[in-house]
Amino acid sequence: MSEAPEMPDLPEVHDKRLNRAVATTVVILSVCMALVNIKDGNIVQNMQQAQATQVDTWNEYQATRLKLHMEEMALAAGTSDADHAKSEIAKYTKESSDLKAQAQAARDDYDHNNYRDDQFDLSDGLASIALATTAIAALVETWWLLFFGWGAGSLSILFMVAGYVQLPIHPNAIISFLT
Repeated sequence: MSEAPEMPDLPEVHDKRLNRAVATTVVILSVCMALVNIKDGNIVQNMQQAQATQVDTWNEYQATRLKLHMEEMALAAGTSDADHAKSEIAKYTKESSDLKAQAQAARDDYDHNNYRDDQFDLSDGLASIALATTAIAALVETWWLLFFGWGAGSLSILFMVAGYVQLPIHPNAIISFLT
């Protein structure tokens, strides 16, 4: 009879507290990342809609301004009924003013959503860094690396909360470097 081969010694887990802390951190960060990704996707859709509205409205504004200019030229040349031309000029002047305001509102909406999108993007990036360093902390059994992951995770959660409740926390220097 041959003897059963010996099993190699499995590495012992010296500190289960570290593994529990890593597991808890991974769960919290994963849930936060899921929430951030859902909200960020919705914000991007809103940005696309605002962009399309802005382009369409500016095009309509330009067409209205062109009509206004043509009525002004017809009035100046005397080739049109003066009362009708003045009425059309007033109509196109008001219409172009309204369209300009609508286009600027769409641009403001886009800018507002872009600001929030930056917050959620930064939150997602920091959460990825936190997850990576936390996983490595478990592998190398190092608390300081877990603490680093907690720092990055805390910043991630800060930017997530700022995006959700629309706090004016926006690191322009980091965003400028990354874009």
